Amino acid sequence: MIIKKNLGYLTLIFFFIGCKTTNVEVIKDYHDSKYDSEFPNISLSKELKQISKTVKKLDIIAFYATYYLPENEALSKADINDSVLDKYSRTKTISHESVSGTASIIYNRNRMVGLLTCSHVIDFSDTVYSYFDKDQNSLRAVSVKIKQQNHISGIPSGEPLEVVAQDKQKDIALLLKKTDIDDITLKVLNIPIGKTKDLQWGSVVYIMGYPLGNLMVTRAIASLSDKMKSGIFATDALYNHGISGSPVFAIRDGVPNIELIGMASSAAAQTINVLEPDEDVIVSNNFRTIYKGELFVDKSKLINYGVTYSVTIDEIITFIHSNEKALTEKGFTISDFFL
Repeated sequence: MIIKKNLGYLTLIFFFIGCKTTNVEVIKDYHDSKYDSEFPNISLSKELKQISKTVKKLDIIAFYATYYLPENEALSKADINDSVLDKYSRTKTISHESVSGTASIIYNRNRMVGLLTCSHVIDFSDTVYSYFDKDQNSLRAVSVKIKQQNHISGIPSGEPLEVVAQDKQKDIALLLKKTDIDDITLKVLNIPIGKTKDLQWGSVVYIMGYPLGNLMVTRAIASLSDKMKSGIFATDALYNHGISGSPVFAIRDGVPNIELIGMASSAAAQTINVLEPDEDVIVSNNFRTIYKGELFVDKSKLINYGVTYSVTIDEIITFIHSNEKALTEKGFTISDFFL
C-alpha cells in the first residue's frame, strides 16, 4: 500500500512539472520592429509628461467688416471694388471669427521659436461672399478681413506670431515666434522620427493636444486605408475642436521607444445650414421669449466622432524640405529641426 501511494505521489509531481514546462514554452518574444498593437505593460507617464511641455495652445481670431448690399442692385463679385464698398459703408458691421488649435515646438534657437500646426487653423479667408439667390448671381453681403490676431500660450513675449510656410492641400503650417529673450527652458519636441509605413492594423497611437482648450492625451487605434497613399492615416480617436495640430506618436517594441508618426488634422463631419440671430441683439435666457430680430444663415459642421485623420510624418518632413529656402531666409537652420 505504501509503494502504491508513493507512485501516485510521484506521478502527480511529474504532472505539475509537465504543465509548468508547457507554459514556459508558449512565452515568445513579440518584438517585430513594428509599432505595438498591444497596450504598454509599464508606465508611459514620464514620457508623456516630457512631450506635454512641447505642446502649446493656439488661438486665432479674425475681424471682418461686412457690407450689406441692396437686393435690387443685383451686384456680382466682378462689380465689387473699394468705391462700391464705401458707398454701402453705412450698413457695415464689424464681427469676428475665432478658432483654437494645437501647435508643437519643433525649433528653439537664437530667440526664434518654430511651431508646427495645421494650415486650416490659421487660414481665414480674406473675403467672404453671401448671396440672395442659390445661383450666386446677386450679392447680399461682402465680408472683408481687416485684422487677424494669432496667439500662442506659454511662450515669452516678442514679435507677433508669423506664418512662414504653409501647404493648404496637405494641411501643414509652420509658425515663427521671435521672442524678446532666448528662453532655453522651452522644450522642443525631439522624440525620434517614425515611419508611417510601419503602422499596422490595430497599432496603438497617442495624441496630445488641446481639445476644447484643455491639455489632454488620448489613445486610439490606427486603421490602414488607401488614404495613406495621399499622406493621411485614420484612427478612432474622439476628435474635438482644438485637437488640430496635435502630435501623434506610437510605441515601437515597448516603452520608452516612442516615435513621432504624424499630426492630427481633421475629423469626418457633415455641413449643415443653421439660422443665427443678429450679434447685436441681446437674446433672453428665457427660451420662450419671442425673437424679433434679423436672422442670418450660417454653415456649421457636425463632427462624426470616432474618425480622426492625421497627416503622416513623411508629409511633414517633405513640407519642411520643400520650404527650406523660405525658412532659411527667415533665419532658421534646417539641420536644427527634428529631421
